Amino acid sequence: MMRALLRPLMQTGWLLVLAMGLAWSPAQAHKGSDAYLEVQQSDATGAESAGTLRDLRFVLAVAIRDLDLVVPMDGNADGRVTWGEVKAATPQALALFNQQARLDVPAGAPGACRLDWQTDGLERRSDGVYLRATATARCPVGQDLRFSYLLLKDQDSTHRLLVAGRIGGKDLLSTMSPQQGSLLLSPGVTDAAMAGTGAQAQSAGASNRWSALRDYFSLGVHHLLQGYDHLAFLLALVLPLQLSLRRSPSAALLRGHPEIGAAAYASRATWMTLLRTVTAFTVGHSITLILATFGLTQASPLWVEPAIALSIVVTALLNLRPVKWVRFDVLALLFGMVHGFGFAGLLLEAAAPGGLLPWALAGFNLGVEAGQLMAVLGWVLVSQALVGRSWYANVVVRGGSVLLVLLASWWFWQRVG
Repeated sequence: MMRALLRPLMQTGWLLVLAMGLAWSPAQAHKGSDAYLEVQQSDATGAESAGTLRDLRFVLAVAIRDLDLVVPMDGNADGRVTWGEVKAATPQALALFNQQARLDVPAGAPGACRLDWQTDGLERRSDGVYLRATATARCPVGQDLRFSYLLLKDQDSTHRLLVAGRIGGKDLLSTMSPQQGSLLLSPGVTDAAMAGTGAQAQSAGASNRWSALRDYFSLGVHHLLQGYDHLAFLLALVLPLQLSLRRSPSAALLRGHPEIGAAAYASRATWMTLLRTVTAFTVGHSITLILATFGLTQASPLWVEPAIALSIVVTALLNLRPVKWVRFDVLALLFGMVHGFGFAGLLLEAAAPGGLLPWALAGFNLGVEAGQLMAVLGWVLVSQALVGRSWYANVVVRGGSVLLVLLASWWFWQRVG
């Protein structure tokens, strides 16, 4: 008897591990660790600059919470960072920027092409307060402009730098990780060559669009798989489904367990139902992501963040006490629109140039969908060991839903607090 009880608990122990891991994730669970770099080339002035040098301005914003991993921003370790603590730690942070956020300057390049970061105060973004620093550089036009970024390389493998701006008359939009090391901001060509012929200019524009599409596709996948609250909501949607890959699958769903409303879920226990639900979620967050990115609507993180956590709570509670008239595909569509506002924050704060914004949006949205499919496929594969078990309803659906309710309630409390 004891052995029969222990076996299902051991087989679903990974659910507990997953929940514990998610519980330690930050309250802003859908937002990864990001820093932002803006680069702008100003009009050269003076005979010395004409045709030979280009003046550049760099603005770097790094989250205080991320800097605290490498610089003692919270000096007394009380869990709250004061303005006095920021002021005291800023010189150390700027010294770190000079070492790990710099231009790769070849030998013989002018000293003015090196970055000397200066503080520019603090700024608030959707996921917290950032330290803002600026630097200027005067670099030869014929020299490759390559930015080296190593911040948090050994502390956070998920950290990303979002780069945007305009250099030499061309829009710039890209992303990089500290592990990548450096990013080519602009090739070393003359102004005449940068203008080029019509065909060359068109090729350069197409290259920039493809680069934005590619980089933001990767960023979309990355942020979906790092967005623990988004993954938790997906899990709440698919948890009751018994999606078997066997040729002769078992009964539709949770037969013999009327206490959790198996009949209410029977219509969802098919692959077509899974497709409808996931598609509805995709359509929902795509709508608000597009509208918010193009400025047609907006939503404050003050209510979006708690609402995302609440969407998990409501969906998981419906797994425990189903309501017959509630359609989960409609629920996925409506809550998907809330999640879309959360994703839109990243594109808005990246300050993508207008000419590349549609390509970044398309790439990011496709990346989110690719990551979503990867997550659902991962669940389907992992759940094959559990599908059809007599204890699936009690241990997996009920137990997993309770864990999701507790976890998302904790996120909700953190966000409204």
